[in-house]
Amino acid sequence: MRQARILVEDSARDREGFAAYFSSREPRDEEILGLIAVTVLLSGKYHLADRYPAPAEALAALSPEDRSEICREFRRQLHDSQRQLLLV
Repeated sequence: MRQARILVEDSARDREGFAAYFSSREPRDEEILGLIAVTVLLSGKYHLADRYPAPAEALAALSPEDRSEICREFRRQLHDSQRQLLLV
């Protein structure tokens, strides 16, 4: 959940980030989970040799309910950030 919030907050600051990409359509669960996994890998904070499972594996190992909850939180954060942009 925390990673989803951080991801949306960071993207909301970038006019060409994925938040802008999703402004005209709802992201699919697969897109959300993929964005989270890739962002963790590219952040530089994750060292592949140091940790197992990898982010994608960890997300895949979650129950369908937990993955759905993460996706709902991501969408909620995305909608909140888009609303904030409209108010500014």
